[in-house]
Amino acid sequence: MAEDIKTIHSLLLQLTSSVTEVKTAIHNLQQSQDRLGARINEVENRVSKVEDEGQEESQRRRQLEQRLAAAKGVEGGNPMQFLQSVIPGLLGLDKEQLLEIERAHRALGPRPAPGQRPRAFIVKLLRFPTRELLLRTARLKGQLNWKENRISLFPDWSRDLQIKRQRFWETRKILREQNIKYGLFYPAVLKITLNGETRAFTDPEEVKKFLAEGEVPRNSPSKLH
Repeated sequence: MAEDIKTIHSLLLQLTSSVTEVKTAIHNLQQSQDRLGARINEVENRVSKVEDEGQEESQRRRQLEQRLAAAKGVEGGNPMQFLQSVIPGLLGLDKEQLLEIERAHRALGPRPAPGQRPRAFIVKLLRFPTRELLLRTARLKGQLNWKENRISLFPDWSRDLQIKRQRFWETRKILREQNIKYGLFYPAVLKITLNGETRAFTDPEEVKKFLAEGEVPRNSPSKLH
């Protein structure tokens, strides 16, 4: 009897040990499964992030291609023909009105980056009355738009006027860096829109003083007039 009890006790000890080993194995397996699940989640997140970045990059590339296509020049390499076909319709002139253009070209300067304002056309007309007709009609019509782009007509700038406009170069750079909405208008007037209020300046030093004294938000959207 004592021997049987001893045998049973030994079997119970072995069974307890086996159960403990099984529990340990199950626990280790669960931990491995948890780690594997975490790794799978991490990989899925990385894949999702890469896919999102890929989609964003593709979208940016498509937008850049569209802008570059537009930046090649709406005039198609022939500014005179382009202006002769667009200006009459833009101003609502008679079809019989001929624009006798001696020469036309883009303003000198580096090609603007995608999204920036394109360089202006400089046009020399053969007849002074035609020049006056275009400027007068543009003033009477007010804001002109062509294919969702605002168009402005100005008389040729004198050397003095060019110098006055160039004086705002540093100021405009500061405004761009601070993402402040602005526009340089004829003849040499810089308009700044801040907190819903628009102010006009004719002296770049006044602009710097205004920026130094005012509270300028750093994240306001930048959009040129």
